[in-house]
Order: sequence, then structure tokens, then C-alpha cells
Amino acid sequence: MRRIHRNIPLEEARIQLLRCRLVAYKLIAEMEDSEYDKRYVDRLMSEIYDKLSELSGIKLADPYTNPCESQYQILEELKSYRYRDPNERFMRFVREEFREIFIPTLFLLTYLCRSEKKYTWDEVRSQLDAIMHDLGVEVSWEECEGELRRYAKKVFPVLDIAVAV
Repeated sequence: MRRIHRNIPLEEARIQLLRCRLVAYKLIAEMEDSEYDKRYVDRLMSEIYDKLSELSGIKLADPYTNPCESQYQILEELKSYRYRDPNERFMRFVREEFREIFIPTLFLLTYLCRSEKKYTWDEVRSQLDAIMHDLGVEVSWEECEGELRRYAKKVFPVLDIAVAV
């Protein structure tokens, strides 16, 4: 994860980093090794975002440093994609990876956000329904919710999230 491939477009790299975080949290939950914990992943990801910022010349914020704000920003960014060419390579990538990256990322951000002004998971899910309709993404929420529950069961204790899902 420490090496950023320079041939990948910046907007795609940002999305791939969301995936890396999801996988990293799952791995540390499965490893149950005290050397690797949420702080370790967060520190590693911070280094990566700093390096990507340096390479791109654009200051990129790690969405997990402010999950409440990021919840809103990611949803707004996803809504803006409806105005892009659906045949563009990046848009094909977004549609293909929607279920694997955006849904679990927004799920985690929803539960990591401690603000009373946050969206609930039901509100996020409703917005995702509209976004997926606009982008032509088909997701079985029944399957997706099952995967999210299994992921939460493993990862929530590592992230100190005390919500039963």
C-alpha cells in the first residue's frame, strides 16, 4: 500500500484507497495481533494520502479523519457523477466497484461519525438508491446488507464501534 502507482488517474487512486482501508481493517480484525490495530492502519493511510498529495500537487484529505464531513462529501461527489459520460472508463470503474467500495465505505463512515447531525444508515441507503438509479448500478440490498453485517461483526470491535448491526 505504501507505493502509489503513478499511471492510475488521481480520482481512481482516491477510490482505490477507500478499498485499501476496508481491506486493511478486515485484515487486522482477522489477525488479532496487537501490533496491528486501527491506529496502525490510520497512520499508514495518512502517510499514503500525504504521498499522493505530494505526487499530485493537490492536498487530499483522508476521509476517515473526519467521517461526518466525508459522509456528505462522498455522497455529493457520487451525485455529481450522473453528469459525466457513462461510457467514460472512470464511470465504468465506478459502476463496477460501487458495491465493493462505496457502499461499505459509507456504511463505516456512518457508524464512525459520532455527530447527532449525521445521516443515519437508512438515510444514506436511500441516497445511494437514488445515485445507483442515476448511474445504472444494480445492487441487491438483501445480499449487500448480509455482507455489511458480516463485515461489521468482524471490524466494528477493531474500530471501537459499539453498535449492533
